[in-house]
Amino acid sequence: MDTIIQSSPGPAKRSSYRRHPLDFKRAIVEQSLIAGASVSLVAREHDINANQVFAWRKLYKEGLLDAESSKGCHLLPVMLAELPPSSAPLIDTNETMAEPFGMIHLAVGKAQLRLEGRVDAATLALVLEHLLR
Repeated sequence: MDTIIQSSPGPAKRSSYRRHPLDFKRAIVEQSLIAGASVSLVAREHDINANQVFAWRKLYKEGLLDAESSKGCHLLPVMLAELPPSSAPLIDTNETMAEPFGMIHLAVGKAQLRLEGRVDAATLALVLEHLLR
């Protein structure tokens, strides 16, 4: 009795991911958004998974498939100016360590805010207004 031992081939290697240009993604999404269009049919016509088209549609609706949004972040100009002498400082320079010390930790979604010590109420209200939008 002969025994033949052969090693079985491992799982097939996955091909590299395809990278599609933004204008291609936008064109596919716009085709899928036409009234009466089927996302799966549009995906099959272009040899793409329908789930990928749904993901692109989400990005499209969020405005993330624009050519401008793909260029990365943009820096805004900042101008520093000295405070006029009549304005009150935000931090009390006469604060001693014997005064009560507090901390606030607020988590909203992925954003986290941690405040320690004395907090200016107007600044806190402004930060919370923007954070809770």
